[in-house]
Amino acid sequence: MKVNFLKSLIILALFNASGEVFGQSVASKNEAKQSIDMKKMSFEEYCEQNALNLITVLSEKKSGLKIAGNLNYINESKNPGLKTYGLKPAENETLYYELNGSDKILAVQSLYILKLNYSNATK
Repeated sequence: MKVNFLKSLIILALFNASGEVFGQSVASKNEAKQSIDMKKMSFEEYCEQNALNLITVLSEKKSGLKIAGNLNYINESKNPGLKTYGLKPAENETLYYELNGSDKILAVQSLYILKLNYSNATK
């Protein structure tokens, strides 16, 4: 009885390990495909898709942010980009905008961060 139980545990462990390896290989294929897609993307396109982040900030932490201005809220499902809001990233500073009609803050990543991320994504 003990031998069968031990064999069952070993078989389950091997099966589980093979599933993790399979999952990792699928993930690495997806990353490779995404990397290929990024190589085709221009820096301007990358910025349009990746420069904006909608974040929720607790009211007590909001006072620590340097707010650059107010903008009208555009629903996230419409996938707004820089052009939609008419924004341009600053060279070395992340810009934060309060959104009218929302409790969220729109963060615009700096060009410095965008260039680093683009460079890493297109390697």
